[in-house]
Amino acid sequence: MNGRSPYLLATLGFLAGGIAGAGITLLLAPQSGKATREMMVRKFDGGVDSVRALKDRVVARGEDAWDEATQRAGDVASALSGTLDRKPGKRSDARPA
Repeated sequence: MNGRSPYLLATLGFLAGGIAGAGITLLLAPQSGKATREMMVRKFDGGVDSVRALKDRVVARGEDAWDEATQRAGDVASALSGTLDRKPGKRSDARPA
């Protein structure tokens, strides 16, 4: 083994372990292959639905953040140009002494 890669033995051992584990899993499975496939499809579909819901929440939060950032940028631009309208009930920039 002098001329071989030092990772060859580790790779072969890893592959052999994976094959042995898969074989043992198939032999000791608590249910039939059809039932296992059906269960996996249900779990996958549930995961897909969960990811879609997460995407919708992330998009909604991103849109809210964009709207708020746009509003704040407009406020800053107005303040810098001196045209900011002071609205009643808004906090003043001046702090009480």
